[in-house]
Amino acid sequence: MELWLVRDAPAWLVGVLLIAGLPGLTLAFDTSVHRHLPHRRLKRHNEVTGVIVATVGVAYAIVIGLCVVSLWEGYKDAQDTAREEAVALTPLVPGSAVFGADVQRSVRAEIVRYERDIIAGWPAHLNADPDPRRIADLDHLTGVIAGLQPATEAQKAFVTDALRTIGHAEAMRQAAKSEADDRQMSPVMWIGVLTATLALLALCPLFGLDDTAVRRTLLVLAAAVIATNLYLVVEMNFPYYGAFSVGTDAYRDVVAALS
Repeated sequence: MELWLVRDAPAWLVGVLLIAGLPGLTLAFDTSVHRHLPHRRLKRHNEVTGVIVATVGVAYAIVIGLCVVSLWEGYKDAQDTAREEAVALTPLVPGSAVFGADVQRSVRAEIVRYERDIIAGWPAHLNADPDPRRIADLDHLTGVIAGLQPATEAQKAFVTDALRTIGHAEAMRQAAKSEADDRQMSPVMWIGVLTATLALLALCPLFGLDDTAVRRTLLVLAAAVIATNLYLVVEMNFPYYGAFSVGTDAYRDVVAALS
């Protein structure tokens, strides 16, 4: 459910539903509460209500703060993984110079084609779907390296390191594919966030305030802020999907540099 919400639902639609829907539900709850509990009755308990709301608000701030920090760190880790994968094969270009300019150009061309196919088939690289073009590119690059006839120690070292580098690049791709569907927020964290959110929104209408317009304005603003926090948590839960997703910028930079 969480992955579908981020991967298949438009980010703007999720934002609109949360930022508009949560204040709407809060206003509906406020109307129901004040239909049965008049302002003059609630005003007598504003001091106690304020202490309770402040306590719940601090708990909410701690929970949501920890979640956002954790999600941001997960996003940065995914971004670093993509950048590391994008440049994994680039050391082969200067290293291949030990075999001459023609081999170096051939290796560079193979790496550029590999990076471009990753960009072109990015959706397939984020899940279990096969990516035959990328695999064929890597196989072809492996064939080019394995077909070299080293005559010097430097050339032998390059071939050995190059084959190890190619294997490392494939391992990183598979690791990134396995990470793509991993959620950052555990069910326990979601329970904490949703419980704190519902408790805070349920307590806010219990303040007694004679001016209905002012009270509802404050409720809408508070609910909108909370909804924005929830939107950030939802969209950052899967680093490779959503409004804040890790994209192909690193691979494009490598293609531009090598081309």
